[in-house]
Amino acid sequence: MHKHHYNHVVDALLERGAVERVAYEVGKRSFGYRLAERFRDDKHVRIAAEDPRLIDRLRLFHEQAELARQSRMKPVHFALERHQQRLTIDGDQARDIIASLPQRSNPWDCQGVLVRDIEDRDFHVNVGRFGRLSNNITSMKREIRPALRLQSEPLHHVDIRCCQPALIGKAARDTAGQAGHSTAEQDKRGRVNGEAYMMPQHGQQGKHGKSQQICDAPDPPYHGGDLDVYCELVQSGRFYDFLLSKLEIETCSNFTRDEVKKRFLADVVAKRKANRHGAEYPSDVEDTFRRLFPTVWRFVRAVNRNGWEHENLIRRLQQEESKLVIETVAAELIARHPELFVLTLHDAIFTTASGIPVVVGAFEAAFDQIGYRMDLKVA
Repeated sequence: MHKHHYNHVVDALLERGAVERVAYEVGKRSFGYRLAERFRDDKHVRIAAEDPRLIDRLRLFHEQAELARQSRMKPVHFALERHQQRLTIDGDQARDIIASLPQRSNPWDCQGVLVRDIEDRDFHVNVGRFGRLSNNITSMKREIRPALRLQSEPLHHVDIRCCQPALIGKAARDTAGQAGHSTAEQDKRGRVNGEAYMMPQHGQQGKHGKSQQICDAPDPPYHGGDLDVYCELVQSGRFYDFLLSKLEIETCSNFTRDEVKKRFLADVVAKRKANRHGAEYPSDVEDTFRRLFPTVWRFVRAVNRNGWEHENLIRRLQQEESKLVIETVAAELIARHPELFVLTLHDAIFTTASGIPVVVGAFEAAFDQIGYRMDLKVA
């Protein structure tokens, strides 16, 4: 459409309730428009474009986007793109799972679109400015992923526990010049800022399925400093459980583990100023983390310029994660095991059951290569 007609079209859509205006909120979202709530539960319908002018404009847009996409891709990305062409999905199982989810977890049938794309062999792979790869399962909910198949064979995956917190620990340690672990005081009781702490036992659950504080649980070894304690927690995959247990005791909060993960990323890793005057919003998660791990907190704040450039660290983590999982682990698997199916999802690699030991071995070799171990989860 001509630019002079744009405002009239938008006004008509707003007047008839087809779209709604989304106001700008500092630190949360930009100004924009979205489909009205009355369409939220509708199933998607595909309609072929017929207008020649629209088709030409779309073709031109996609040609330009494809040139930009290919300019960011490396050989490993093209290889992963070829692997994804083998992906299938049990559509009936996926739609049954979608139907069982809360309605608000599938707005405008976005999950149904993802399932339909795989069924129609409509695949895409794209690399963002900071190295993060997106594909057909990037936005797929974890509940639906069990329906993924390689032909008729279900997929399994290996992922890194506490990946981004662990990468923060590595970056902070590298910055501080603390390579390796000290073992001089491993028999001492774990302390953070002089306070003894206890780790929840694996599998011990409190109310609402949350990890419960256990007085006789084993402590992580003490290595002389909150940075070392932090690294041991993230490298063993126990960081979120530990932080959750401290929040339950100190703030009497009812956070779930997933909520703590989200709040840690939002309120610590990528916390921005609340307004242009430099004010900051309060956060129990940040306050607890700052008290427990002041060295790590100061490192995060320094990288993010005290919240004025809040995206700095998260972008660096995305780059490091992609370098590790895609450019190191996935590239090694593709080079040495070309017959193995490989599909990446940020800090995870999906493959068949028979390929899991090979993928685990590639991760372990990568950890040896960078000199920094992390805990793996096989699912």
